[in-house]
Amino acid sequence: MIRKGQVTVMLFGRRKPGFIQVEEESPEQAAQNEAPEGAQNQEGKPELMEYLDSLPEVEDPFPPMEEEGAKEKTPAQELADYIRIRSAAAQVTAKSALEAEIEDFSQRMELLLQDETCKDIAFTTGAKETFYYSRDTMSDNYAMIAALVEEKNLAETIARMVRFNCKTYPLPTPFTYFERHPYYATRPQIERAVDVLKREPQYQDIQIFQNSDNVSYFYAEGIMSKKYAKALAETEEFTD
Repeated sequence: MIRKGQVTVMLFGRRKPGFIQVEEESPEQAAQNEAPEGAQNQEGKPELMEYLDSLPEVEDPFPPMEEEGAKEKTPAQELADYIRIRSAAAQVTAKSALEAEIEDFSQRMELLLQDETCKDIAFTTGAKETFYYSRDTMSDNYAMIAALVEEKNLAETIARMVRFNCKTYPLPTPFTYFERHPYYATRPQIERAVDVLKREPQYQDIQIFQNSDNVSYFYAEGIMSKKYAKALAETEEFTD
């Protein structure tokens, strides 16, 4: 029911005579009916907050539900998270480093590869090492480059990237390519790597030429001919 003035009025229209008694209320009675039981005015009486604090504690019939996915992660999932964090920072994770830190690494990695929540974890192989990364934050191509940089073998890095660039784009690779991110090799370092490339039998397909502007280029013989490589060096500007 609602009150209008000092008269109590029932909802849903007028009732038949005798159904309910309508009576007038005094101002004191109206004020008393509006206030919650136990809450009183300011003349020395308790305030509303004090009244609420005095109520007995009752157990919540609707306790908060646990967030979905809040269950404890498995050791394999924790390992995947570590690899993801490093991938997000543009770093691959060496297998040897994990083996040195985790006693049951082989078993944990096997479980990781079987876990449906870890399908983003992949690996790439460098000259001597296996590296892990997350495909959610790192492409396969960048992971390959990062692994080569991590191994700090410039001759191997040059050979792999020259072959990759000749096959993929196709384009020859200028020396300056390895002076930029993420390699940051100096020209003396590149020259020393060239000596290794000329000496080691596994790198004999990597050849060098200069274009008309005297810019030095690498190309991979067997994937690209020297004539074609020189033509591309004259007409195309190499891009990453």
